[in-house]
Amino acid sequence: MEIADNVLRHSLRKSVAADYFANYARGMIAQDASQLRVQLREAGEADKQWLCGLHQLYLHDLSEFTENLHVTADGSFESDDIDTFYSIDALVPLIIEAEGQAVGFILLNTPPYAKGDYHINDFFILRSQRRRGLGQLAIAALAEARPGQYSVAELTQNLPAINFWRGTLSRLGIAYEEQQVMDGDDACLVQRFNAA
Repeated sequence: MEIADNVLRHSLRKSVAADYFANYARGMIAQDASQLRVQLREAGEADKQWLCGLHQLYLHDLSEFTENLHVTADGSFESDDIDTFYSIDALVPLIIEAEGQAVGFILLNTPPYAKGDYHINDFFILRSQRRRGLGQLAIAALAEARPGQYSVAELTQNLPAINFWRGTLSRLGIAYEEQQVMDGDDACLVQRFNAA
């Protein structure tokens, strides 16, 4: 009887969760994004350690979709991205803040490291802050602060990221073009769009 009760509870939890996410996807669950304030600010030297830590979480998420990310002997992912973004003026690390709390980052390339005006190199929202509309608000804030021609790329295996970018651009009314490209061994999908 105890096993049957556990199975029933598990099935009910799965059913409730499935209904929630189906309704969320259909927009039937209110996402009180209109109440949220999202701001972008350039990361300073004092933010560097925090940004390095979050970038490791970003790489951990990304490692599910590529075999080209490797963990070093100290347990961190090999990457010099943050140091590079702090040493080249054309690379801009941005902190995403919601209600005054840092919740993610954007690593933004400008020419000569971007075709067009900007390339969104990396985009990350903490898992605990996802599904609140913050990503979309951050992209809207970016487009308002820095209008121009943009590109962003996702690994073709990374369907959550592809769905995020397609959905966000569509909801913001931004037309985009897509192209498949190779980045070393990784197949990627690139969106190009104008943000005015």
